[in-house]
Parts: sequence; structure tokens; C-alpha cells
Amino acid sequence: MQKITIRNFGAIEYAEIEVKKILVLIGEQASGKSTIAKLIYFFKSLRDDLFVQIYKYTDRDLFKKVPDIVFPEDYFFMNYFISTIEKRFYDFFGSISHLPNFEIIFYYNVEKNKYLQLSFNNHDKKLNSQFSDGFLNENFSSVVNHMIKLFEDKNLTYTEIQEKLSNDIYDQLAYEQNKIIYAQRISDLLNGLFESNQINSLFIIAGRNATVSYSELFEKYLFANIQSSLEDNRIASWQSKEQTIDEILMLKFIEKIIKIKKIFKKFVNFRELIESYEKDNIKIEKLRLITYKIKQIMKGEYCIDNRGEKIVFNQETEEYVYLSNASSGQQEVIRILQDIFLNILDDVKVLRIIEEPEAHLFPIAQKQLIELLSVMVNHDEDNQLIITTHSPYILTVFNNLLFANRVVEKNPSAALEVAEIIPKDSWLKAQDFSAYSLGNQSVSETTHYCESIFNAEKGTIQQNYLDTVSEILGSDFQTLYSIHARTFKRR
Repeated sequence: MQKITIRNFGAIEYAEIEVKKILVLIGEQASGKSTIAKLIYFFKSLRDDLFVQIYKYTDRDLFKKVPDIVFPEDYFFMNYFISTIEKRFYDFFGSISHLPNFEIIFYYNVEKNKYLQLSFNNHDKKLNSQFSDGFLNENFSSVVNHMIKLFEDKNLTYTEIQEKLSNDIYDQLAYEQNKIIYAQRISDLLNGLFESNQINSLFIIAGRNATVSYSELFEKYLFANIQSSLEDNRIASWQSKEQTIDEILMLKFIEKIIKIKKIFKKFVNFRELIESYEKDNIKIEKLRLITYKIKQIMKGEYCIDNRGEKIVFNQETEEYVYLSNASSGQQEVIRILQDIFLNILDDVKVLRIIEEPEAHLFPIAQKQLIELLSVMVNHDEDNQLIITTHSPYILTVFNNLLFANRVVEKNPSAALEVAEIIPKDSWLKAQDFSAYSLGNQSVSETTHYCESIFNAEKGTIQQNYLDTVSEILGSDFQTLYSIHARTFKRR
């Protein structure tokens, strides 16, 4: 199991959160939900960032003419890794010199006490990184040892390598194959280092309709502008760095959407993608059910052609609306739905962090979306989903999915009957789920800033929390009704 503890960072007084297969964070605006989600993403995506850094470093240095490569000691890479982490933190959260002392610990494996700690002391104005004992073990050393094995002849210059490859197709194929094998080896070792097999991490931001409501020309301009801004910030000193995490996340999100749109432009719609798939019938049936639910949420069939993205709401008359003119709910949700579909189609091991999946959606559509996200999470044991939300409806849907699984665990003979209400692929196991309420000022004066709202014994979200929210929403009505009843009697 993984866990994060945060002390005195931004709006977060103190939080201790178990990061399970599914994590739900609910709270008022400005309660710190997004900050916690972004911190988790920061720690979880370090694996990807380190992979890129090592691979680029290797690819560059192996093309230098060096008579004898003497491999540096492990401490060099420890320092290199720490330097990478600290620079990345400043890139994400900007200058922290104005902040009070804070401490953040991410446990990559609680049972092994394997963690990375970041702390800030306002006195020396420095971010400090500390690994638990044995974090960078012999596996990390073996990553280092593979960094000089791409070519047996290490005396070749870059030009000589290119000439050699251009003259012999077999050398070129061997070179490319070695790079693939090397990349896979690094990936496997880093998976062990960070206790994760996820190879695809994405933070799906709020305001994702920006990739729908504007033209592709504007999207390209926005993409270029963000890249320029990030580059300017990258070369700034850490004291003057601006907080750019939202720009970083937006850039990665736009990159992902560009890839998604290319795929759908090739196949037009979800149906054509399924028809191009020639593997097992079980998955095809699952994808068809997903497509049916996507159509329900979108109130029509999504397609894309040279004229743009459309929602076809009448197949017989071919009536449609351009996605850029569709409702804000349709615009907000389409990218999540496309991502779910492609992840299941390609069997990708994913981490998905989604801000406010309920944005602009009717409660029934929220229910359908959460059920689809649960299908995606259940599709692979390594898949993980983290959600920030304001919506009690989201909690209620998760509660139903948890309870469906609990009913069948207690009475297996009820499985078919339960599946008629909630599809089996959406059922959730209690041991895979965690949920926390943040802020809590308006819920109760006696609660702490961060409280678990999951009842592990019952395997469901605490009923008193759901009841308290309902009571808050209904209290004004009850007060008004009592006034009405009292004044009505006077007549």
C-alpha cells in the first residue's frame, strides 16, 4: 500500500492519506483537494521523469568519443536523482521561499517503509530531499551499470556510428533493437524502484473543455505559448520561479488529446475502432457495452472528420451538432470517455488523476461516468484512479459499487441479480478503496481537517457523512417549513 503525509503545505494543515487503487477526495472549494492530488501526481510520476532523464543522458553521452568510460560511484546518481527531484518540485510549485516550514512524505511501500521525504526549513530557505534506508538499492545500481552497454565499441564518435549504421542495415536494426531492450530494462528496474508497474500517468485537469471549445489553430498557439512559458521558467533561478504546475499539467494533457484525436481521425468513431480490433471476443463485448454507455452520456454518437468533432444525435436523418457548440457537460466529459475507451482497448497500465469528473453533468450522467471509470480501474490490477470532487452524488455512486460487491461476497448466489442492477465490471472491492473529506468547517466544528470517510468494517462510505451532507442541504428547507407551519396556524 502507498500513503502520503502532508504537514503545513498551503491550505493543508495535516493530512495522512492512504493512496489505494481508488482514492476519492471530497471537500469545499479551497480545501486543498487539488494540491493533494497534484502532490500525489508529483511523487507518482517521478518514475516517468527519471526514465526520460536516464535515457536522454545515456543516449547523449554514449555518442561521445571516450577512450575509457569509468563508471561513477552510486552517490553521483543519488545526488543526480535528488537534484532532479528538487528542480522538478520548483517547476511544479514555484518558489517556496515565502512559505512556512513544511514536510511531505510519500510512502511508495508502507509495508517496506520505503519513502521519499521533502521538507522545507524557512531558516535556510532550502528544499531538502531524503530517501528511506535502502530506497536506492542494488536494482538502481544495475540501472547505472546498463548505461554503458548500448554499444560494445565505446570509442566510436557520433559521426562514425551514423556512418556505420548507414552502411549496414543489419547494424542499424541491431542498434534499434538494443535501444528497445535497454529502454525496457530501465523501465522494469524503475518499476521495482517505485513499486509501480504503471507506464502511463495523466492528470486530467479541470477546464478540459479548452481542448474542444477552441479551434485547432488556437490550440496550437496555446500549446506553443505554454511551452515557451515553461522554458522561460525552467532557466530561472529557483527563488524567482513561478508556480507553473497547471501549465505543466495542461501541456501534458494537450499532448495526450492530440494523440487521441489522431487515432479517432483515422477511425472516425468508437464503432470503427472496435471493428478494427481483432482480438478476443470478451474484450470486444466489453468495448461495445462501454460505447453504449458513452453514447448515453453524450446523448449521441461521437465522430470526427475533416470538418471537426461532432455529436450525431439522429442517425437516420444524420443530424448532428459540432462538439464546439455542444453543451459544457459534453465538452468536459468527452476527453475522459475517449481516454477510458483507448486504455481498455490497448490494455494500458494507467494512473489517472481527474479533477471534478462531475463538471456540468446531470447526476445520472455522473453515475454512468463513475461506472465506466470503475471498469477501467478493474481492467488491470495495476490501474489506479484518484478523483477530486465537490459532488455527494459521486460518493453515492461509489457507495453503490462497493455495496454491490459486498452483497455478492456475502451471498454469491445473488451475483446475477446484482449484475442486472450494476454490471459486474464496475463492482469495487473494499480493500481497493479509500475516501477522505477535507476542510470540514461547514460539516462539523469537531472534525479534523482531513478525515477518512470510509468504513473499512462495513466496506462502504460512512453513512453518517452522507447523512450529514444531506442534512446540511435540507436544513434550510426544514427551517422554512417550520416557519410556514407556525405562521399558517396563526390564520
